[in-house]
Amino acid sequence: MAASGILGTGLPEVNQYDVNKYILTPIFMGSDYMSYFELMPNIKGVTKIDHFGSAEKGTLAFNEGAFAANADLNTMTNVTLSPARMEFEQEFRSAQLFGKIKGQLMKGGYEYDNVDGTIVKQILMELIMKGVKSDFNRQLWLNSDAASSVSDPSTQDANYNQYDGIFVAANGGVSLTAADVANCADGTAISADGALSLLETMYANAPAALLEQDGLVFFVSGAVADKYQEKLEAQGSHLAFSQRVDGSPASLSFRGIPLVVRRDWDRFIVADSTNETSGSAADGDTAIIGSQNVTSPKSNTARAILTCRGAFVVGTDFSEGNVEQWYSQDNKAFRFRISYMVGVALSNADLAVVYTPAAIS
Repeated sequence: MAASGILGTGLPEVNQYDVNKYILTPIFMGSDYMSYFELMPNIKGVTKIDHFGSAEKGTLAFNEGAFAANADLNTMTNVTLSPARMEFEQEFRSAQLFGKIKGQLMKGGYEYDNVDGTIVKQILMELIMKGVKSDFNRQLWLNSDAASSVSDPSTQDANYNQYDGIFVAANGGVSLTAADVANCADGTAISADGALSLLETMYANAPAALLEQDGLVFFVSGAVADKYQEKLEAQGSHLAFSQRVDGSPASLSFRGIPLVVRRDWDRFIVADSTNETSGSAADGDTAIIGSQNVTSPKSNTARAILTCRGAFVVGTDFSEGNVEQWYSQDNKAFRFRISYMVGVALSNADLAVVYTPAAIS
């Protein structure tokens, strides 16, 4: 039984303001990277992303004869976006606040356990928002539907195996490992020289079709950004030195291409790499979180992607209609559920260069 009030029945109407403020806006408009992706809303399942052919080389000398069109424009190609159904569920039992300071914020009498209309609910919504946003970011970037547990390779890791994320999608482009980059080694923390070599190598291996695009961007882990800045400081970069002195946020770039720093990658790699393994297709895993050197996978958190605006498509059906929140009288708990579909695709294999210390399987 679920009710919003003591006499109400059924699920209460979700407050759209709460959903927009705490869920939709932070995830889709509050992220420093979402503007680089093409968002495909209202997906219902597996979706084909179509592309027209090229209209280049259609301008020829004047022809007095029959009409002669460039047939390439009508050559359609497509990639597949395969979304997964996701669900976040959480509940809060107010009884644990009884006798504590925060318990004074609760309602009295028979509604003591109902957080609706209290400051406690606002606190809970902010905590839930942080959790949902963190999960969304982690999974969107680092997921692999082949992720398996290091303790039991036959068992998949439920925190990372729901769908293929951006790193797996980027692996359909140019893929580099530590073996391809000077001053880099799998299982060894990246150095300042290694960070510079990494950016140079990624740029050098980028297809011409990528480099001629507008909105180029490097997405890099905190380790890469910090060591690259260290290299700039050593070389006497005035901007890098100023950032070190006054503590202003780093606005790093390489050959005019901005670096968007994802420090959450480092955090998740360090926290979860011991639960991941890679190295053989039989293990069904990738090197996104783990490492070929499974004895010290967390020692090297260097990861990077060179791409451009619009290269990656994120499909979702995320909306306020996907969110439920209610007070369950039977369970004396405030319950929250959000369910949605999400998937990622690289629109063109020429539009991404990805680096992981070991190969993504």
